[in-house]
Formats: sequence, structure tokens, C-alpha cells
Amino acid sequence: IFGRMKLRSQLTLLITLFLVSCEPDLERIVELSWNDEQPKLVGYYSVTESENVKVKEEKFYEDGQLEYIGGLDSEGLRHEVWKYYYPNGQLWSLGEYEHGLMEGKKEVYWPDGTMRYQGQFTQDEKSGTWIFYNVDGTILEEREFTPKASDNPKN
Repeated sequence: IFGRMKLRSQLTLLITLFLVSCEPDLERIVELSWNDEQPKLVGYYSVTESENVKVKEEKFYEDGQLEYIGGLDSEGLRHEVWKYYYPNGQLWSLGEYEHGLMEGKKEVYWPDGTMRYQGQFTQDEKSGTWIFYNVDGTILEEREFTPKASDNPKN
């Protein structure tokens, strides 16, 4: 039984190393700074032989606290998850993007970390049930949204 556990651990390590080595190397470039020691805006670039593409961006408050972080597509449009933070480090909002359009979940929090509202986006428009909360966490309102694009029948 110990031999199988050791083999399983070795396989897990090899798979992890393989997956990490397959990820492209990202070059971190400070694009704007508050001062010599504190970056304001940092870009992460996928470096290949033919081009450098910015794939992620971080912005910082003057004290060094992260303000936001998010991914970019090859055209420089917001892509995947973007997170914004209050100056105290508490998560402010989380939103999903697909090639510049909001697509997927959206969550916004009060400064103390309790949910402020949550919902979904479909092609940059609110869709489905959105729930809005009071600062004490109780539900203030539930509202249904239908994207305008789905109102138009396809010809």
C-alpha cells in the first residue's frame, strides 16, 4: 500500500510540473509608478518569438494595496475574471468578461465584505435574477432582467 501511495505522489508531482511548464512565461512590466519603489499599473505579457501580448493587468493604490486585477484577450479587451478591491483590501466587485463584454456572474460587496448585489450578464446586459441586499445582509429586492438581444427574433 505504501508503494502505491508513493507512486501516486510521484505521478501527482510530475503532472503538476508538466502543467506548470506548459503555461507561457509572463513578463511583468511596470507601466506606471507612484514612486521608485511603488508601482501603480503593472502589465503581464505573454512573450513569444513573434510578439508580446498583454494578458493581465494589475493596478495598485498608492500605499501598495491591490486596486484591481484582471485578464485581457489578444486584442487588449477585458477577458475572464476581473476583481476590484477597496483600499482596505476587501473585495469590492467581481465580474466575468468575454472579449470586452460582461458575460457571466457579477458580484458587488459592501466595504465590510457582505454581499451588496449579485447577478448575471449576457452579452454585456443584465440577465436573469439579480438580488440586492441591505448592508445587514437581508434581501432588499429581487429583480428579473431580460437582455434586449433575446427580445428580437432571429430572421
